[in-house]
Amino acid sequence: MKESRYNTWLDDGPTTYVHNGFSGRTVSMPLSQREPTRRFIAGDDTVTIDPALIDTLVDARAIVADHADELDLLRQRYERTRRNRGRFHLTIVPSLGCDLDCPYCFEAKHPSLLDDDVETSLLRLVDQKLSAVRSLGVLWYGGEPLVGLKSLLSLSDNFIARCSAAGVAYAAEIVTNGHLLTAPTARLLRERRVEAAQVTIDGPPEVHDRRRPLAGGRGTFEQLLANVTAVAGILDVTVRVNLDTANVGEAPRLLEILAAAGLAGRIGVYAAQVVATTANPLAPSARYATACLSRTGFAEAEEQFTEAAARLGFVTAGLPEPTGAPCTAVRDNELVIGSRGEIYKCTETIGDPAEVIGNLRNWPQAGDRLSKWLTYDPFGDPECRTCVALPVCMGGCAYHAMTSAAPDTRCSTFRLRTEQQIRRVVTGRRGPSALRSPTAGPS
Repeated sequence: MKESRYNTWLDDGPTTYVHNGFSGRTVSMPLSQREPTRRFIAGDDTVTIDPALIDTLVDARAIVADHADELDLLRQRYERTRRNRGRFHLTIVPSLGCDLDCPYCFEAKHPSLLDDDVETSLLRLVDQKLSAVRSLGVLWYGGEPLVGLKSLLSLSDNFIARCSAAGVAYAAEIVTNGHLLTAPTARLLRERRVEAAQVTIDGPPEVHDRRRPLAGGRGTFEQLLANVTAVAGILDVTVRVNLDTANVGEAPRLLEILAAAGLAGRIGVYAAQVVATTANPLAPSARYATACLSRTGFAEAEEQFTEAAARLGFVTAGLPEPTGAPCTAVRDNELVIGSRGEIYKCTETIGDPAEVIGNLRNWPQAGDRLSKWLTYDPFGDPECRTCVALPVCMGGCAYHAMTSAAPDTRCSTFRLRTEQQIRRVVTGRRGPSALRSPTAGPS
Protein backbone atom coordinates (compact mmCIF):
# COMPACT_ATOMS: atom_id res chain seq x y z
CA MET A 1 0.00 0.00 0.00
CA LYS A 2 1.04 3.63 -0.49
CA GLU A 3 -0.25 7.05 0.42
CA SER A 4 -2.61 8.71 -2.04
CA ARG A 5 -1.17 11.61 -4.03
CA TYR A 6 -4.37 13.54 -3.24
CA ASN A 7 -3.99 13.66 0.55
CA THR A 8 -3.80 16.89 2.54
CA TRP A 9 -2.81 16.64 6.21
CA LEU A 10 -3.44 19.27 8.86
CA ASP A 11 -3.29 19.53 12.63
CA ASP A 12 -5.87 21.24 14.81
CA GLY A 13 -5.08 21.12 18.52
CA PRO A 14 -5.00 17.50 19.69
CA THR A 15 -6.42 16.17 16.42
CA THR A 16 -4.92 15.44 13.02
CA TYR A 17 -7.01 15.32 9.85
CA VAL A 18 -6.22 13.84 6.47
CA HIS A 19 -8.47 14.87 3.58
CA ASN A 20 -8.46 12.87 0.36
CA GLY A 21 -9.54 14.73 -2.76
CA PHE A 22 -10.22 11.57 -4.79
CA SER A 23 -12.90 10.32 -2.38
CA GLY A 24 -13.85 13.63 -0.77
CA ARG A 25 -13.50 11.96 2.65
CA THR A 26 -11.75 13.33 5.72
CA VAL A 27 -10.37 11.06 8.46
CA SER A 28 -9.47 12.29 11.93
CA MET A 29 -7.07 10.73 14.41
CA PRO A 30 -5.26 11.76 17.61
CA LEU A 31 -2.28 13.98 16.89
CA SER A 32 -0.04 11.38 18.50
CA GLN A 33 -0.97 8.96 15.71
CA ARG A 34 -0.02 11.19 12.80
CA GLU A 35 3.69 10.40 12.57
CA PRO A 36 3.34 6.66 13.30
CA THR A 37 0.63 6.48 10.63
CA ARG A 38 2.79 8.25 8.06
CA ARG A 39 5.69 5.93 8.86
CA PHE A 40 3.47 2.87 8.60
CA ILE A 41 2.18 3.96 5.19
CA ALA A 42 5.76 4.56 4.08
CA GLY A 43 6.56 0.92 4.87
CA ASP A 44 8.03 1.03 8.39
CA ASP A 45 6.99 -2.37 9.79
CA THR A 46 8.33 -1.53 13.25
CA VAL A 47 5.33 0.74 13.87
CA THR A 48 2.13 -0.63 15.38
CA ILE A 49 -1.11 1.03 14.21
CA ASP A 50 -4.73 0.35 15.14
CA PRO A 51 -6.06 -1.90 12.33
CA ALA A 52 -9.42 -0.10 12.46
CA LEU A 53 -7.68 3.19 11.62
CA ILE A 54 -5.91 1.58 8.67
CA ASP A 55 -9.25 0.18 7.42
CA THR A 56 -10.77 3.64 7.65
CA LEU A 57 -7.88 5.21 5.74
CA VAL A 58 -8.22 2.56 3.03
CA ASP A 59 -11.98 3.15 2.76
CA ALA A 60 -11.30 6.88 2.39
CA ARG A 61 -8.68 6.18 -0.28
CA ALA A 62 -6.03 7.96 1.80
CA ILE A 63 -4.10 4.70 1.38
CA VAL A 64 -4.18 2.91 -1.98
CA ALA A 65 -2.61 -0.16 -3.48
CA ASP A 66 0.98 0.15 -4.70
CA HIS A 67 -0.10 -0.57 -8.26
CA ALA A 68 -2.98 1.96 -8.24
CA ASP A 69 -2.63 4.61 -10.94
CA GLU A 70 -4.79 7.36 -9.47
CA LEU A 71 -4.28 9.64 -12.44
CA ASP A 72 -5.58 6.97 -14.79
CA LEU A 73 -8.55 6.32 -12.50
CA LEU A 74 -9.39 10.03 -12.63
CA ARG A 75 -9.14 9.98 -16.41
CA GLN A 76 -11.58 7.06 -16.49
CA ARG A 77 -13.97 8.99 -14.24
CA TYR A 78 -13.67 12.02 -16.51
CA GLU A 79 -14.39 10.06 -19.69
CA ARG A 80 -17.23 8.09 -18.13
CA THR A 81 -19.05 11.22 -16.96
CA ARG A 82 -18.27 13.10 -20.16
CA ARG A 83 -20.33 10.47 -21.99
CA ASN A 84 -23.27 10.12 -19.58
CA ARG A 85 -25.96 8.91 -21.96
CA GLY A 86 -28.62 8.60 -19.29
CA ARG A 87 -28.95 12.33 -18.68
CA PHE A 88 -29.71 15.12 -21.13
CA HIS A 89 -29.18 18.70 -19.96
CA LEU A 90 -30.06 21.99 -21.62
CA THR A 91 -29.11 25.53 -20.70
CA ILE A 92 -31.79 27.67 -22.37
CA VAL A 93 -31.76 31.42 -23.01
CA PRO A 94 -35.41 32.59 -23.33
CA SER A 95 -34.12 36.14 -23.76
CA LEU A 96 -30.66 37.49 -24.44
CA GLY A 97 -32.05 40.93 -23.66
CA CYS A 98 -31.61 42.17 -20.11
CA ASP A 99 -33.12 44.93 -18.00
CA LEU A 100 -29.78 45.56 -16.23
CA ASP A 101 -26.63 47.24 -17.54
CA CYS A 102 -23.67 45.70 -15.68
CA PRO A 103 -20.21 46.96 -16.74
CA TYR A 104 -18.49 43.58 -16.30
CA CYS A 105 -20.99 41.44 -18.24
CA PHE A 106 -19.27 38.85 -20.44
CA GLU A 107 -22.12 38.73 -22.96
CA ALA A 108 -22.68 40.89 -26.05
CA LYS A 109 -26.45 41.18 -25.62
CA HIS A 110 -29.15 41.84 -28.18
CA PRO A 111 -32.87 42.17 -27.28
CA SER A 112 -33.93 38.84 -28.77
CA LEU A 113 -36.71 36.66 -27.43
CA LEU A 114 -37.05 32.97 -28.10
CA ASP A 115 -39.84 32.67 -30.72
CA ASP A 116 -42.35 30.00 -31.73
CA ASP A 117 -40.11 28.50 -34.41
CA VAL A 118 -37.24 28.07 -31.96
CA GLU A 119 -39.62 26.55 -29.40
CA THR A 120 -40.83 24.04 -31.96
CA SER A 121 -37.29 23.10 -32.95
CA LEU A 122 -36.27 22.77 -29.30
CA LEU A 123 -39.19 20.49 -28.50
CA ARG A 124 -38.31 18.36 -31.51
CA LEU A 125 -34.77 17.97 -30.14
CA VAL A 126 -36.12 16.99 -26.71
CA ASP A 127 -38.47 14.44 -28.29
CA GLN A 128 -35.52 12.85 -30.07
CA LYS A 129 -33.59 12.52 -26.80
CA LEU A 130 -36.27 11.34 -24.37
CA SER A 131 -36.41 7.75 -25.58
CA ALA A 132 -32.73 7.28 -24.67
CA VAL A 133 -32.37 9.06 -21.31
CA ARG A 134 -33.54 8.71 -17.73
CA SER A 135 -33.55 12.40 -16.83
CA LEU A 136 -33.81 15.85 -18.39
CA GLY A 137 -32.36 18.86 -16.59
CA VAL A 138 -32.81 22.49 -17.59
CA LEU A 139 -31.01 25.65 -16.51
CA TRP A 140 -32.87 28.84 -17.48
CA TYR A 141 -30.28 31.47 -18.32
CA GLY A 142 -29.86 34.84 -20.01
CA GLY A 143 -29.49 37.70 -20.73
CA GLU A 144 -32.28 37.79 -18.25
CA PRO A 145 -34.49 34.70 -18.55
CA LEU A 146 -37.47 36.32 -16.83
CA VAL A 147 -37.69 38.87 -19.66
CA GLY A 148 -38.69 35.81 -21.69
CA LEU A 149 -41.06 34.43 -19.03
CA LYS A 150 -43.80 33.52 -21.51
CA SER A 151 -41.52 31.14 -23.42
CA LEU A 152 -40.01 29.83 -20.19
CA LEU A 153 -43.42 28.83 -18.84
CA SER A 154 -44.64 27.39 -22.15
CA LEU A 155 -41.53 25.29 -22.67
CA SER A 156 -41.59 24.15 -19.04
CA ASP A 157 -45.15 22.86 -19.41
CA ASN A 158 -44.18 21.02 -22.59
CA PHE A 159 -41.04 19.54 -21.04
CA ILE A 160 -42.96 18.29 -18.00
CA ALA A 161 -45.72 16.72 -20.11
CA ARG A 162 -43.26 15.02 -22.45
CA CYS A 163 -41.08 13.73 -19.61
CA SER A 164 -44.11 12.40 -17.75
CA ALA A 165 -45.29 10.54 -20.84
CA ALA A 166 -41.81 9.08 -21.41
CA GLY A 167 -41.17 8.16 -17.76
CA VAL A 168 -38.22 10.57 -17.61
CA ALA A 169 -37.35 12.60 -14.49
CA TYR A 170 -37.35 16.40 -14.90
CA ALA A 171 -35.89 19.23 -12.81
CA ALA A 172 -34.91 22.84 -13.47
CA GLU A 173 -33.04 25.81 -12.00
CA ILE A 174 -32.72 29.46 -12.96
CA VAL A 175 -29.94 32.06 -12.98
CA THR A 176 -31.55 35.50 -12.80
CA ASN A 177 -30.58 39.04 -11.88
CA GLY A 178 -33.56 38.90 -9.53
CA HIS A 179 -35.20 42.20 -10.47
CA LEU A 180 -38.30 40.47 -11.90
CA LEU A 181 -38.27 37.57 -9.43
CA THR A 182 -41.36 38.49 -7.39
CA ALA A 183 -43.22 36.03 -5.18
CA PRO A 184 -45.99 35.40 -7.78
CA THR A 185 -43.36 34.72 -10.45
CA ALA A 186 -41.49 32.40 -8.10
CA ARG A 187 -44.69 30.41 -7.54
CA LEU A 188 -45.18 30.07 -11.30
CA LEU A 189 -41.61 28.78 -11.54
CA ARG A 190 -42.03 26.34 -8.67
CA GLU A 191 -45.17 24.95 -10.29
CA ARG A 192 -42.94 24.21 -13.32
CA ARG A 193 -40.41 22.34 -11.14
CA VAL A 194 -37.87 25.14 -11.01
CA GLU A 195 -36.36 24.32 -7.65
CA ALA A 196 -33.50 26.79 -7.23
CA ALA A 197 -32.63 30.35 -8.18
CA GLN A 198 -29.30 32.15 -8.22
CA VAL A 199 -29.49 35.92 -7.75
CA THR A 200 -26.53 38.31 -7.83
CA ILE A 201 -26.15 41.12 -5.28
CA ASP A 202 -22.81 42.89 -5.40
CA GLY A 203 -22.64 44.86 -2.17
CA PRO A 204 -24.50 47.34 0.02
CA PRO A 205 -27.04 49.59 -1.76
CA GLU A 206 -24.70 52.31 -3.02
CA VAL A 207 -22.15 49.72 -4.24
CA HIS A 208 -24.61 47.34 -5.86
CA ASP A 209 -26.58 50.14 -7.54
CA ARG A 210 -23.42 51.46 -9.16
CA ARG A 211 -22.43 48.02 -10.47
CA ARG A 212 -25.82 46.54 -11.36
CA PRO A 213 -28.24 49.33 -12.33
CA LEU A 214 -31.23 49.10 -14.61
CA ALA A 215 -30.57 49.95 -18.24
CA GLY A 216 -31.76 53.51 -17.53
CA GLY A 217 -29.40 53.90 -14.57
CA ARG A 218 -31.81 53.42 -11.65
CA GLY A 219 -30.60 51.26 -8.77
CA THR A 220 -31.90 47.76 -8.08
CA PHE A 221 -30.72 46.88 -4.57
CA GLU A 222 -33.92 47.56 -2.65
CA GLN A 223 -36.06 45.64 -5.13
CA LEU A 224 -33.66 42.69 -5.10
CA LEU A 225 -33.57 42.56 -1.32
CA ALA A 226 -37.39 42.61 -1.19
CA ASN A 227 -37.62 39.91 -3.85
CA VAL A 228 -35.06 37.59 -2.26
CA THR A 229 -36.79 37.95 1.11
CA ALA A 230 -40.18 37.17 -0.47
CA VAL A 231 -39.12 34.13 -2.53
CA ALA A 232 -36.69 32.47 -0.10
CA GLY A 233 -39.48 30.24 1.16
CA ILE A 234 -40.60 29.30 -2.34
CA LEU A 235 -37.33 28.55 -4.12
CA ASP A 236 -33.92 27.43 -2.92
CA VAL A 237 -32.18 30.81 -3.25
CA THR A 238 -28.46 31.40 -3.49
CA VAL A 239 -27.02 34.92 -3.56
CA ARG A 240 -23.88 35.26 -5.63
CA VAL A 241 -21.54 38.19 -4.93
CA ASN A 242 -19.22 39.03 -7.82
CA LEU A 243 -15.98 40.37 -6.36
CA ASP A 244 -13.29 42.58 -7.89
CA THR A 245 -11.10 45.41 -6.66
CA ALA A 246 -14.02 47.84 -6.66
CA ASN A 247 -16.19 46.05 -4.12
CA VAL A 248 -14.15 43.39 -2.33
CA GLY A 249 -13.98 45.42 0.88
CA GLU A 250 -17.75 45.95 0.98
CA ALA A 251 -18.83 42.31 1.03
CA PRO A 252 -18.97 41.99 4.86
CA ARG A 253 -21.41 44.93 5.06
CA LEU A 254 -23.64 43.28 2.48
CA LEU A 255 -23.71 40.10 4.53
CA GLU A 256 -24.71 42.09 7.62
CA ILE A 257 -27.57 43.71 5.67
CA LEU A 258 -28.79 40.32 4.46
CA ALA A 259 -28.60 38.94 7.99
CA ALA A 260 -30.52 41.92 9.37
CA ALA A 261 -33.25 41.14 6.82
CA GLY A 262 -33.66 37.70 8.38
CA LEU A 263 -32.02 35.78 5.54
CA ALA A 264 -29.25 34.02 7.50
CA GLY A 265 -30.00 30.30 7.45
CA ARG A 266 -32.65 30.78 4.75
CA ILE A 267 -30.44 31.35 1.72
CA GLY A 268 -27.03 30.33 0.49
CA VAL A 269 -24.31 32.85 -0.30
CA TYR A 270 -21.05 32.55 -2.19
CA ALA A 271 -18.40 34.76 -3.74
CA ALA A 272 -17.44 34.64 -7.42
CA GLN A 273 -14.57 36.20 -9.32
CA VAL A 274 -15.14 38.79 -12.02
CA VAL A 275 -12.98 37.65 -14.94
CA ALA A 276 -12.49 39.70 -18.09
CA THR A 277 -11.62 37.76 -21.21
CA THR A 278 -10.99 39.40 -24.55
CA ALA A 279 -12.39 36.50 -26.57
CA ASN A 280 -15.58 38.44 -27.31
CA PRO A 281 -14.52 42.07 -27.86
CA LEU A 282 -18.17 43.19 -28.05
CA ALA A 283 -18.84 42.22 -24.42
CA PRO A 284 -18.53 44.91 -21.72
CA SER A 285 -16.10 42.71 -19.76
CA ALA A 286 -13.49 43.10 -22.51
CA ARG A 287 -12.89 46.61 -21.14
CA TYR A 288 -12.99 45.64 -17.47
CA ALA A 289 -9.72 43.76 -16.98
CA THR A 290 -7.96 46.36 -14.83
CA ALA A 291 -10.57 46.01 -12.06
CA CYS A 292 -10.22 42.22 -11.74
CA LEU A 293 -8.56 40.49 -8.82
CA SER A 294 -5.78 38.00 -9.50
CA ARG A 295 -6.78 34.39 -8.88
CA THR A 296 -4.63 34.33 -5.76
CA GLY A 297 -6.19 37.57 -4.55
CA PHE A 298 -9.68 36.26 -5.19
CA ALA A 299 -8.95 32.96 -3.42
CA GLU A 300 -8.03 34.88 -0.28
CA ALA A 301 -11.06 37.17 -0.59
CA GLU A 302 -13.33 34.16 -1.09
CA GLU A 303 -12.06 32.53 2.09
CA GLN A 304 -12.63 35.72 4.10
CA PHE A 305 -16.12 36.06 2.61
CA THR A 306 -17.04 32.47 3.45
CA GLU A 307 -15.81 32.75 7.02
CA ALA A 308 -17.74 36.02 7.53
CA ALA A 309 -20.89 34.45 6.11
CA ALA A 310 -20.53 31.39 8.33
CA ARG A 311 -20.20 33.56 11.43
CA LEU A 312 -23.51 35.20 10.55
CA GLY A 313 -25.24 31.85 10.07
CA PHE A 314 -25.52 31.72 6.29
CA VAL A 315 -25.52 28.51 4.32
CA THR A 316 -22.05 28.34 2.76
CA ALA A 317 -20.18 25.91 0.56
CA GLY A 318 -18.37 22.96 2.03
CA LEU A 319 -15.29 21.46 0.45
CA PRO A 320 -15.49 20.90 -3.31
CA GLU A 321 -16.70 17.39 -4.06
CA PRO A 322 -14.90 14.94 -6.33
CA THR A 323 -16.20 15.38 -9.85
CA GLY A 324 -15.97 13.96 -13.33
CA ALA A 325 -16.26 16.08 -16.46
CA PRO A 326 -16.92 19.36 -14.66
CA CYS A 327 -19.38 21.30 -16.85
CA THR A 328 -21.70 21.46 -19.82
CA ALA A 329 -18.90 22.65 -22.09
CA VAL A 330 -17.06 19.32 -22.01
CA ARG A 331 -19.98 16.89 -21.58
CA ASP A 332 -21.32 15.54 -24.83
CA ASN A 333 -25.01 15.18 -23.88
CA GLU A 334 -25.44 18.80 -22.83
CA LEU A 335 -26.08 21.92 -24.91
CA VAL A 336 -26.59 25.66 -24.49
CA ILE A 337 -29.49 27.01 -26.58
CA GLY A 338 -29.51 30.70 -27.53
CA SER A 339 -32.64 32.79 -27.95
CA ARG A 340 -32.35 32.63 -31.77
CA GLY A 341 -31.91 28.87 -31.83
CA GLU A 342 -28.13 29.01 -32.03
CA ILE A 343 -26.25 26.35 -30.09
CA TYR A 344 -23.20 26.83 -27.87
CA LYS A 345 -21.27 24.58 -25.50
CA CYS A 346 -20.33 27.11 -22.81
CA THR A 347 -22.43 29.70 -21.00
CA GLU A 348 -19.60 32.21 -21.21
CA THR A 349 -19.75 32.15 -25.01
CA ILE A 350 -23.43 33.10 -25.30
CA GLY A 351 -23.85 35.95 -27.76
CA ASP A 352 -20.48 35.39 -29.45
CA PRO A 353 -21.09 34.40 -33.10
CA ALA A 354 -17.61 32.89 -33.33
CA GLU A 355 -18.53 30.30 -30.69
CA VAL A 356 -21.77 29.02 -32.26
CA ILE A 357 -21.47 25.28 -32.91
CA GLY A 358 -24.77 24.82 -34.76
CA ASN A 359 -28.44 25.72 -34.88
CA LEU A 360 -31.59 23.96 -33.73
CA ARG A 361 -32.96 24.11 -37.24
CA ASN A 362 -30.35 21.69 -38.58
CA TRP A 363 -28.83 20.07 -35.51
CA PRO A 364 -26.94 17.71 -35.25
CA GLN A 365 -25.12 19.07 -38.28
CA ALA A 366 -22.65 20.76 -35.96
CA GLY A 367 -19.93 23.12 -37.02
CA ASP A 368 -16.28 22.44 -36.36
CA ARG A 369 -16.38 24.43 -33.11
CA LEU A 370 -17.84 21.42 -31.31
CA SER A 371 -14.71 19.29 -31.46
CA LYS A 372 -12.58 21.70 -29.42
CA TRP A 373 -14.90 21.22 -26.43
CA LEU A 374 -15.29 17.46 -26.63
CA THR A 375 -11.58 16.85 -27.12
CA TYR A 376 -10.44 19.19 -24.32
CA ASP A 377 -8.09 17.12 -22.15
CA PRO A 378 -6.90 18.44 -18.78
CA PHE A 379 -4.76 15.32 -18.35
CA GLY A 380 -2.43 16.58 -21.06
CA ASP A 381 -1.60 19.65 -18.98
CA PRO A 382 1.49 19.16 -16.77
CA GLU A 383 0.11 21.48 -14.07
CA CYS A 384 -3.19 19.60 -13.89
CA ARG A 385 -1.45 16.22 -13.76
CA THR A 386 0.52 17.20 -10.66
CA CYS A 387 -2.16 19.28 -8.91
CA VAL A 388 -3.73 18.15 -5.63
CA ALA A 389 -7.01 19.79 -6.71
CA LEU A 390 -7.42 17.74 -9.90
CA PRO A 391 -10.06 15.32 -8.48
CA VAL A 392 -12.39 18.22 -7.59
CA CYS A 393 -11.48 20.50 -10.51
CA MET A 394 -10.79 18.18 -13.46
CA GLY A 395 -9.11 20.98 -15.35
CA GLY A 396 -11.60 23.61 -14.26
CA CYS A 397 -12.98 26.03 -16.82
CA ALA A 398 -12.09 24.84 -20.32
CA TYR A 399 -13.12 28.21 -21.76
CA HIS A 400 -10.68 30.11 -19.56
CA ALA A 401 -7.96 27.56 -20.23
CA MET A 402 -8.34 28.14 -23.95
CA THR A 403 -9.04 31.88 -24.13
CA SER A 404 -7.98 33.78 -21.01
CA ALA A 405 -4.83 35.85 -20.77
CA ALA A 406 -4.65 34.57 -17.18
CA PRO A 407 -5.01 30.76 -17.48
CA ASP A 408 -5.07 30.25 -13.71
CA THR A 409 -8.63 31.64 -13.73
CA ARG A 410 -9.63 28.17 -14.94
CA CYS A 411 -8.61 26.71 -11.58
CA SER A 412 -10.60 25.91 -8.50
CA THR A 413 -9.56 28.11 -5.56
CA PHE A 414 -9.07 24.82 -3.71
CA ARG A 415 -5.74 24.60 -5.52
CA LEU A 416 -4.61 27.89 -3.97
CA ARG A 417 -6.21 27.61 -0.50
CA THR A 418 -6.27 23.86 0.06
CA GLU A 419 -5.34 23.72 3.73
CA GLN A 420 -7.35 26.83 4.65
CA GLN A 421 -10.53 25.47 3.08
CA ILE A 422 -10.14 22.07 4.72
CA ARG A 423 -9.44 23.65 8.09
CA ARG A 424 -12.53 25.85 7.85
CA VAL A 425 -14.78 22.88 7.16
CA VAL A 426 -13.36 20.22 9.49
CA THR A 427 -13.23 22.59 12.44
CA GLY A 428 -16.87 23.57 11.91
CA ARG A 429 -16.38 27.20 10.88
CA ARG A 430 -19.00 27.30 8.15
CA GLY A 431 -22.71 27.88 7.76
CA PRO A 432 -25.49 25.54 8.93
CA SER A 433 -25.41 23.23 5.89
CA ALA A 434 -23.64 22.75 2.62
CA LEU A 435 -24.55 24.94 -0.34
CA ARG A 436 -25.45 23.32 -3.65
CA SER A 437 -22.79 23.64 -6.34
CA PRO A 438 -22.80 27.23 -7.58
CA THR A 439 -23.98 27.80 -11.12
CA ALA A 440 -21.32 29.15 -13.42
CA GLY A 441 -21.66 32.67 -14.74
CA PRO A 442 -23.23 35.81 -13.36
CA SER A 443 -26.61 37.14 -14.32
